[in-house]
Amino acid sequence: MDSLLRFYKIIIGFVELFFGIPFIGGAIIIGHAWAPLGALIFFHFIGLVLSFIAVKAKSASVFGIIGNIIAFIPVVGMIMHILIGLVNVYQGIKDK
Repeated sequence: MDSLLRFYKIIIGFVELFFGIPFIGGAIIIGHAWAPLGALIFFHFIGLVLSFIAVKAKSASVFGIIGNIIAFIPVVGMIMHILIGLVNVYQGIKDK
């Protein structure tokens, strides 16, 4: 379970970093009427459940849920996606 959770956090981190790319990530999110934000909230919720099961750090998933709720604001959203992505990748690499 630990390796699955680490892999999951790294992948979701890279997805968040992709959406943090200026213009490209924003165009995809706005083009799909902010639906990717809802999907990301759902994926972070899954990560939170997996973290509870594996008894590992939950902060990246909680930060991802809260961050994606406020990420509908264009420039704030870009910054939030970058921060959420970095936190998830870091936690996926360092979580033992």
